[in-house]
Amino acid sequence: MTQKELITRGEAVRQALAQVDGPVPVKEFVQQVLTFRPSKAKNPAASIRNYLRAEEVGRTLVYLDRQTIIPLRVAMKGVRFRAHVTRQMASRGILPVHPTFRCFLRYKIALEDVRLFDVAGNPLPVRVVKMKAKPTDPLEVFLRMALEDLEDFVVLAFDLSGWFRANKVRRDDSILVTILDWEAGHFRLEHEPARRRRRRQQEIERKNQELADLLFEMLESAQKESLYASQAVPTAYARLSDPKGYPGDHWTEVIERDPRMKWDGFAIHYSEYMSPLEQILYGEKEVTEGPITRAQARQIYRFKAELWHRADIWRRIEIQGGQTLADFDGILRDAFEHDPFDHLSGFWKLVRRGRGNRFREIDLGDIDPLGGGSGAGLHIAGLELRPGDLLKYVYDFGDWIEHRITLEEIVEPEPGGEYPRIIARNKPRYRYCQSCQAKGRKRIATWICIECSNKQGREVLVCDECLAAEHEGHFVEEILY
Repeated sequence: MTQKELITRGEAVRQALAQVDGPVPVKEFVQQVLTFRPSKAKNPAASIRNYLRAEEVGRTLVYLDRQTIIPLRVAMKGVRFRAHVTRQMASRGILPVHPTFRCFLRYKIALEDVRLFDVAGNPLPVRVVKMKAKPTDPLEVFLRMALEDLEDFVVLAFDLSGWFRANKVRRDDSILVTILDWEAGHFRLEHEPARRRRRRQQEIERKNQELADLLFEMLESAQKESLYASQAVPTAYARLSDPKGYPGDHWTEVIERDPRMKWDGFAIHYSEYMSPLEQILYGEKEVTEGPITRAQARQIYRFKAELWHRADIWRRIEIQGGQTLADFDGILRDAFEHDPFDHLSGFWKLVRRGRGNRFREIDLGDIDPLGGGSGAGLHIAGLELRPGDLLKYVYDFGDWIEHRITLEEIVEPEPGGEYPRIIARNKPRYRYCQSCQAKGRKRIATWICIECSNKQGREVLVCDECLAAEHEGHFVEEILY
């Protein structure tokens, strides 16, 4: 075997990256990797591209856009970020490894290899120490509670007590960190008193917003509704307009204050996300509705509801803002001829992700046939919908009959109008009873005989009269027009 056949894909990527000193087109880089490690795959270029995204992003490289990558050693050089000094940090003279350096340290770098320097370029004596802290990640909390050692939670930190004293670092000050050499793990530290930071607060807020918007844009574009922080954060910093300039707040603080997102210690999610463990620990997250004025409660919300997989079957429904999802459920059951006395139903709010045609689903709760359930009391106006917004409605969680509901407009009520009500429906495309057609008669079919359809390998359509005469006791399904 040749040397090219012996090396792994990771080694081939690293050899190719060593020859790159700036942004490079993905297509060009992939071909360079293949020169180091030829592939017999059916589509070798696609195989390498998939590998880069799955294994190398956040470890050795990031994507500046879909067509361009840049080595992390290049992208991170000179990047600046901020560490907010807490009471414990100031009193002990320590700089926690996490979250301070989270996503800024090279993958698998040993902490003993990290070097810190002051603003004059002098190396700082660094010692890695352990410090007690209260866990904040839900999984960590659960495990510590199970082990009954919540008080013994320990994190690693750099002991910089001498530097802290020399610079008179106090609580609420900042430490500005510059990445000198990402690959080697070299960082420069600069002390910023709180009063100096306050003078540049507007600039910091602009930087925070830019970072938050970049991360949220990546979340909106993600295949799944989450991002690994180890991949997303380096990518976002590489895409900042001025990553080497005066820094905003630490990325963990930026996410914490952004109402659109949350970080669970590993991944970035939409703010409404709850992990299975969080659901066990804290229960289902309650949906809260916005405040409703009297005028909003009177307004009429005009929706078009259609079967998810049969858009030709639709109903137009009007309901008042002060009415509830239980009221909406009742009129939808009537509109689509669902059993009013059986099966649960549920509503979801659909929020468009990015500019594409993908949505994330926010669970609004379930409704039982008697009008109860977790979502029953939510008012229509409290959902804060605008024309064009979408809901999903599911009847019968067993058969899972889905409906797409679009808010078309919000209007004033008609004098004497009673709501909710059905104001329009699709023009029915009638199908006809096959038994009657064979006898030369034309009657609208109202049922599909499932039992006979399965036996004959085709749909068997019957009217009420033929159902009673020829299909007694058969399993049938009503036809909706």
